[in-house]
Amino acid sequence: MNIQHALRSLTALAAALALSSCATSTPNAIVVAPLTAQICQGDAVSTTVTASDSRMSEEECQMLGGQITQTVQSMAQPPSGAPNSYELAVNITRYSRGNFFARTLLPGTGQIRLFGEVTVYQMPKRIPVGQFMINKSFFIGGLYGVSVSMNTIANTFAQAVAKAVCQVR
Repeated sequence: MNIQHALRSLTALAAALALSSCATSTPNAIVVAPLTAQICQGDAVSTTVTASDSRMSEEECQMLGGQITQTVQSMAQPPSGAPNSYELAVNITRYSRGNFFARTLLPGTGQIRLFGEVTVYQMPKRIPVGQFMINKSFFIGGLYGVSVSMNTIANTFAQAVAKAVCQVR
C-alpha cells in the first residue's frame, strides 16, 4: 500500500465522519426566557406538541412528544429535594420532511426542517419557568442524504430539548 492511497482513504473517512455528524449533532437552544428550574430524576414530566405548520400530523406530534419525554427523563439530573411536576409545551413552527430525490441529486435542496418553540411550565399552577427555541435542519445530499430520515432529525430535536431542559452541556 502506498502513502497516497492511504491518505486518500483517510481523507474519505474524515469526510464521511464530518458529514455523518451533521444529522446527529444537537443544535443549541436559543434562550428566550432563562430556565429558573431544573428537571431532576423523580420529577413528573409531560410533553404536549402542537404544530402551527399544517404539514405535521397529529400522530407525528404525539410521537415527538413521547420521544421528548423519554429523552428528558433519561437525561435528568440526580434528585434534589421534593419532586416537582413539569409540562413542556412544544410548538412546531416549521416542519418539512424534505424531498428524498431532490436532496440526493442537488445538495441544498429537499431540506429536512424541524423548528420549534419550547415553554417549560411548573405544574399544577402552570407557572412558566423558561422558554427557548430550537431549530434543526439537514440539507446534505448524495448517499448520506438518502440515509437520513425525519426520524433521525426528530430524535436529534428531542435530544436538544432534553439538554436544554436538564441543563446538560
